[in-house]
Amino acid sequence: MTPLIAVAASALGGADTASWPLSIQTSGEDVAWTSPTSVRPDGGEYDLQVSITGVSVDVTYFGIEFGPIDVSDQLPDSSFGGIFEGPCPLDGGTTSFLEPPPPEPVTIAFDISLGLDENGQGNMLMENIVLGTASTDIPIFGEVTVQLETVYVDLVVDVIVIGTPCSTDINGDDQTDVNDILQLLAAYGQEDPDSDVDGDGFVGVNDVLAMIAGWGPCS
Repeated sequence: MTPLIAVAASALGGADTASWPLSIQTSGEDVAWTSPTSVRPDGGEYDLQVSITGVSVDVTYFGIEFGPIDVSDQLPDSSFGGIFEGPCPLDGGTTSFLEPPPPEPVTIAFDISLGLDENGQGNMLMENIVLGTASTDIPIFGEVTVQLETVYVDLVVDVIVIGTPCSTDINGDDQTDVNDILQLLAAYGQEDPDSDVDGDGFVGVNDVLAMIAGWGPCS
């Protein structure tokens, strides 16, 4: 069984946005990561984007180790992600990287799976890691073929929470009922984000109409 490297510990939160930088180091072992904070888990949608900001490698040539060598400029655009339906938990899918494309011999390949758990914490699994050979310039030796031994990957995971699946349920009991309308009426005419159903910054008649339209259990 391949060893698993844990990159970060967890802690709970609940923001509308998050930006999680992380650094991964592996010599072929799978890498598991959990975000240090969380986003709000009741979102209607989640804009989940990952940007790979840097890649470096350690290599060997005839048993001599060199590195880390920055190879970021040798890789294509490695950003990925998308908009996924909420609420949490959600599966952000798996993205595969293979460089260079076939039929050339593999230099580096890996799969990254991304998601959010039921508490809104980000999680990532980097697996199926292949470290192959590459041509590079080494002082004294010149242009040679080397074996990759360790890869260092810097990433940033950005999340934006969009709406809620039941925005009219302002007291959080999974249904829109008299308790919600009473809370809304108590805040009527005020700037109360907890009772502002339509998100315009003000509790007014539009919020009342939206609540009536959403009356009943959350779907």
